[in-house]
Amino acid sequence: MPASVSPVNLRRTLALGLAGLAATAALTACGFNYPTDRVNNISAGANYRDGTVDILNAVIVSKEANSGTFIATFVNNDNTDTVTLQSISGDNTEIGHVDLSQPLPVPPNGLVNLANTGGIPVNGTFELGQFVTLTFQFDDGSSVPLDVPVVLDAEQWAGLDVSTPSPSTTDSPSASGSPPTASPSASPTG
Repeated sequence: MPASVSPVNLRRTLALGLAGLAATAALTACGFNYPTDRVNNISAGANYRDGTVDILNAVIVSKEANSGTFIATFVNNDNTDTVTLQSISGDNTEIGHVDLSQPLPVPPNGLVNLANTGGIPVNGTFELGQFVTLTFQFDDGSSVPLDVPVVLDAEQWAGLDVSTPSPSTTDSPSASGSPPTASPSASPTG
C-alpha cells in the first residue's frame, strides 16, 4: 500500500464509491415514462388519441378489392358535451366514397363502436393489406387524418364487411332459371 493512502482514507473512498454505485443503480431503476406506463394497444387497427375524440382500432374490413366497411371505436373524452362526427372523406385516390348517411354523435364520456352498429361502407381503388388515408371531420372543428389498414373479413372481423355480398352466397340452380324438377312423392297414384 502506498504511504500516502491511509487505511482510513481507503475505507472512506471505498465506502463513497460503493454508495455512489448503489445510488446510481437506484436512480437508473427509477424514472419516468416506463414502457409499461404507456398505452399499449396491440391490434392491426390504427389509433388516434390526441383530440377530444379518440379513434381506436380503425380498419376497413373487406371481402374483395375496392370496397369494404369502415370499423372503429370513437371515444369522447369530453365529460359534458356530445361531439358529432360530421363526415369522413378519403384522399380521392384510394378512397372514392364513404357512405356516412347521417352524422354520428358520440355522447359525453362515452363511446360508439361501429362493429356493433354495422359500420360505414366505403369504396375506391384499394386492396387487402394496403393503408388508406381517411379524414374525420367533427362538429367541434377538429379534423383528423388517419392512415387506416384494409383487413380481410375473417377471424376477429368476420362478418363485418356489409358493403359486398359474401363470396359463399351463390344462386341455386332453381333460382338461375332452370325449371324445377318433380319429386318422386309428387307422382300420381293409380
